[in-house]
Amino acid sequence: MKNHRPSLRFAPLSAALLLAISTPAFADAGAADNADARLLDLVRVIANPEDPQTTMGSAYELDLKQLQKFNSANANDILRTVPGVYTREESGMGQFPRIGIRASSAGRSDRITVLVDGLPAAMAPYANTSAYFFPNIGRMSTVEVLKGPEVLLHGPQTTSGVVNMISTQIPEDAAGMLNVEIGSFGTRKIHAHYGQTQGQWGWLLETYQAQSDGFHQIDRHKDDAGYDISEFVGKVRWSSAADATYPQQLELSLNYDREELNVSYLGLTDADFRANPDRRYGLSALERMDRGRKSATLRHQIDFGANTQLHTAAFWFDTYRYYNRLNQINGVGLGGVTNIINTGQSNAALFQGILDGSANTTHANGVRYGHNHPSFVSKGIQSELHHIFGQNVQHELIVGARWEMDNAFNADKGIGNSIYQQVNGSLVYQSTSAAARQEGDARAWSFWAADRIKIDNLYLMPIVRHERIRTRANLAWNATPAQVAARNQNSLNKTTVGLGANYAIDDAWTLLGGIHQGFAPPGNGAGMGTRGEESLNYEGGVRWRNGGWGVDAIGFYTNYRNSMQTCLVANPCPGGIITGTLQTGRKKVYGLELGTFGNLHESANLRIPLRLAYTLTDGEYTSNSDTGSVMKGDVIEYTPKHVATVQLGFETAQGWNSYLALNYQSRAWTGSNARRPGVDSRLLQTDSLFTVNFTTGYALSENTEVYARVNNLFDQQRITHRGADGARGNAPREYTLGLRVKF
Repeated sequence: MKNHRPSLRFAPLSAALLLAISTPAFADAGAADNADARLLDLVRVIANPEDPQTTMGSAYELDLKQLQKFNSANANDILRTVPGVYTREESGMGQFPRIGIRASSAGRSDRITVLVDGLPAAMAPYANTSAYFFPNIGRMSTVEVLKGPEVLLHGPQTTSGVVNMISTQIPEDAAGMLNVEIGSFGTRKIHAHYGQTQGQWGWLLETYQAQSDGFHQIDRHKDDAGYDISEFVGKVRWSSAADATYPQQLELSLNYDREELNVSYLGLTDADFRANPDRRYGLSALERMDRGRKSATLRHQIDFGANTQLHTAAFWFDTYRYYNRLNQINGVGLGGVTNIINTGQSNAALFQGILDGSANTTHANGVRYGHNHPSFVSKGIQSELHHIFGQNVQHELIVGARWEMDNAFNADKGIGNSIYQQVNGSLVYQSTSAAARQEGDARAWSFWAADRIKIDNLYLMPIVRHERIRTRANLAWNATPAQVAARNQNSLNKTTVGLGANYAIDDAWTLLGGIHQGFAPPGNGAGMGTRGEESLNYEGGVRWRNGGWGVDAIGFYTNYRNSMQTCLVANPCPGGIITGTLQTGRKKVYGLELGTFGNLHESANLRIPLRLAYTLTDGEYTSNSDTGSVMKGDVIEYTPKHVATVQLGFETAQGWNSYLALNYQSRAWTGSNARRPGVDSRLLQTDSLFTVNFTTGYALSENTEVYARVNNLFDQQRITHRGADGARGNAPREYTLGLRVKF
C-alpha cells in the first residue's frame, strides 16, 4: 500500500487558449467536411487538442505518453505541472488531493469541477461539495485542465476551472496493457486492461490494484499506515452500421472501486515534526477509512448529418466513506490539541505525555473516536447538442441541459462515538454511543448555451449558464428534536454569462482574453437565502509558437463578491467551525501563469525536451465578513505566491529515456488572520518545499519497457498542511521499479 509520485510533463495545450494560427478550425466552404473533427468528443472538455484556437480559455492536455514519462499515480504530482493549479499534500500519499485553481479554495478540491469522461465525479456535487472521494488518476489515459469562460459549459463550480480525467477507451483493434510496480514501503501495483472491437461491438476490461504499508511509523504499534486500492472497470459499446443514415454509438460503463486507508487527521507538534516527520502518535492507531464507489454510465451519440450531433449520458454513482477517526483527546476537540503544546500552555506537558504514551488520560472522554459513515447517491442525465452553420461567419452552436439528484446519508451504522482511556500507553475500551441517521438531498437543473463564432482570424464565444438548485438537510424520518430544529432547506436560481475571444496576429503570435461570472453551490447544509459563491473572472494573455518552441503567458484576476469556505474537521473554518459553509465576503485574487516548452537539442540520436510551468499569485480579502471571522486585508489561505515545475528529458534512439522534474512551492498562510497585527504567524504557515523526481526507462522491445523512479531524490520533507490538528508533510525519498508491456 504505497504511493508513487513522480511528476509528469506539462503539455501547454494552452494552445487552446491562445489560438493556434495556421489551419482555421472552420473551412470557409467546408463546414460539413470538418464537422466530425471539430465537434466536441463526448468525454472531452477541450474542443480540439490538435487545433487549440477553438477553445476559449487556458487549456492543458496531459496525454498518455506524457503521463507515462513519470508513471505517477499521485494527482498532486500530475496536476502541479499545469500553470495556475495548486496542490497540497495532506496524507503524503496522494489519497486526499487538495487541488485549487487560481486560488479558488483552501479546502479539499471543493471549488473546482472534477469530471471523469466529461461527467461530474464528486460524491454529490450539489449536496456535498468536498471531494472526499477523488477518482483514481493512476488508471486514466488523459488529464485535461480547462480555465476561463468555457468552464461555464460544465459546472456546477465555475469560478476557477475544470479537471477532466479521461479513462481508458475501448480500442479499435484487440489491444491491452500490463503495468507492474514494486517500491519502497511495501508498495506494489498492478494495472491491466484488454479490449477489442469486432464489427459493431466493442468491449474493455480493466483492473487497478495497489497496496502500500505507508511511510508513517505508528508509535508502539506494528500496524501499517498505508492503503489498499482495488478497482474494476467494464465497458461495452455498440455502433451503428457504417452506412447508417444517422450514425450512432451506445456505450455502457460499469465501475467498482474500494479503498482501505490507514490514515489519521492527527498530525504532529512542530517540534515532533522537525525531529521525525514520519512519526504518527500511537493513540491514532485505530483510525481507518473505508471508501468506495459503484457507478454506471450509459452514453449515446447520434449524428444528424455532418453538422449536427447530439450527446446524451445517464449516470448513477453510489459512493460511501466510512471513517473511524479521533475527534477528542482528554476533553479537547481535534483542532486544538497540538496547539496547546506548540504555544506552551499550562497543560502542555500533560498533553505531550498523552501523545507520547507516557501519560494516562485524565478526562472522562479520554481518547474519543467518532464514527463518520456518510454515503451518497448521485444520479442524473444530461444532453448536449452541437450544430455547425454559416459560411463567411461560421458558428458552432452548443446547447445543453443536465438534471441531477444527490442524496446524502450519514450514520448508516448507527454508531456515534467510542471512548477509550489511555493506560500505560495502550487504549482501553470504555463505551460506544448510538447516533441518529441523518439525510439530505439536492435537486438541480442546469442549462447552458454557447456559440463558437469565427470571423477570419478572430474567435468569439458568448456563453450563458443557468442553475436551478433546491437543497434540504436533516430529513431523517425518525429525526431527533435537535435535528428537526436544525432542518435546513434552500432554493436558488443563478444565471451566469461569459465571453471568450482569441485573435491570431500572425503565424507566431496569438492574443486571448476572457471574462465570465463564476458560481459555486453552497451545499445542502445551507439555510434559506444562502446565495452560493459568486465571482467575476478575467483572463488575458499571449501565445508564441516558433517551430518546436512555445511560450504561453496568461494573466488572471478574480473578484469575489461573496466567497465561501466549506467547514470540515479536516479544514475547519475560523473559530473552529467544522460543519456547513461560512460566507467570508469579498476577496480579490490575481496572478500570472507561464508555460514554456521546446527541445534544447534534437538530433538523430538524442533529444533533450524542456518544459516549464510557473504560477505567481497574490490577493487578499477586501471586506469584513458578516460574522467577523474575516477582516479586510486578511490573506488568502493556502495560496503559495510561487509555484514552479521544470522538467528536463533525455530521449535516445537506443531506447533509454530519462526525465528529471524540479518542483518548488513557496510557503503559504494557513489562516486568513496570519498577517494581522499582534498575531503570531509561525504556526499559521506551511514551509516552502523543493523536491526533485527522477525516472529512467529502457525499451526492451517495441512493446516492453522497464523503468526505475526515485521520488524526492534529496529526501526533503517539510510541513505542507496544518489540518485538522497538527503539522503534516510530504513523503520521504521513494524508490520504484516498474515493467510495462503492451500487447
